[in-house]
Amino acid sequence: MPIDRGINFGINTDSFFEIGFGLIRSKNVDLLTERAGYYFNLLNRYGIDINNIEINTEIEQLSPGFLDRVIFPLFRSYGVKSASIHAPYIQLNPASPLEGYRKFSSDAMIKTMKAAGGIDVNRFVIHLTSSFEDSIPSLSIPEDDKKALERIAVSQARKSLDEILKKTGVEPERLALENLEVFPFEMIYPLVSEFGISICFDMGHWGLNGFAPQAFMERFSPVSEIHIQDMSEERRGLRTTIRKEHLPLGTGILKVVEFFNYLGEKFNSEDPLSLILENRSLPDLVKSLDFLKEKGFLS
Repeated sequence: MPIDRGINFGINTDSFFEIGFGLIRSKNVDLLTERAGYYFNLLNRYGIDINNIEINTEIEQLSPGFLDRVIFPLFRSYGVKSASIHAPYIQLNPASPLEGYRKFSSDAMIKTMKAAGGIDVNRFVIHLTSSFEDSIPSLSIPEDDKKALERIAVSQARKSLDEILKKTGVEPERLALENLEVFPFEMIYPLVSEFGISICFDMGHWGLNGFAPQAFMERFSPVSEIHIQDMSEERRGLRTTIRKEHLPLGTGILKVVEFFNYLGEKFNSEDPLSLILENRSLPDLVKSLDFLKEKGFLS
């Protein structure tokens, strides 16, 4: 049966517009308008609430003012009144041990979040660490030094989170911290309760570490949004396992139906939860939507 107890399916814009509305063709308004038509027709066809979408905002980094001038008016023309906003993260690191780079990253996120005033924002999804922190376990340095770098990352992330909340004026409960691929989420998790923010659970990032999604939900809270996708697993040799994320639902190793049924039992209308499809292409997205419809999760 469709999940209807406070849980809503939505779609990230990357499936249609590439990351951040296309980092190369970002200023092609006609192309964006054309793709927007496809996007909203698909939402209507599958009964997806147009106000439960997530907009990636990398474009604001390359073309300041583009969100307010082009993107938000375009979305409003299709009746969108509210959305989740994914703060920029490419080449940014608000947990950097280099204070100048940390501050630059924090300021860049703040600037983009302020530019999102052209639409009612349900929540801002943020990355507080980067690929550098994910690389710490593989660095050829003593274990004590690795631990020191992890502690520095958390300290720097705390500074950035404090700046983001104070300078944007965003209510803490509307900020959702996303778990990333390798950096231990349990290390940065204390910031959630410290600042009163929520969590964006990315199933793929967690799955790269080999854990079932239910394990994350039982361990960390409050979760306000979930990035949903499937994963593949390939064994190479005796000791190497390669996992790939962002695959269409039902094509990989995750027990998707079991997880959604679990969510239907765990959440209700008093604990609203958004499930955002995060596929990287239109064909993959259609496969995910067809899967959800076939299994009865979409009417």
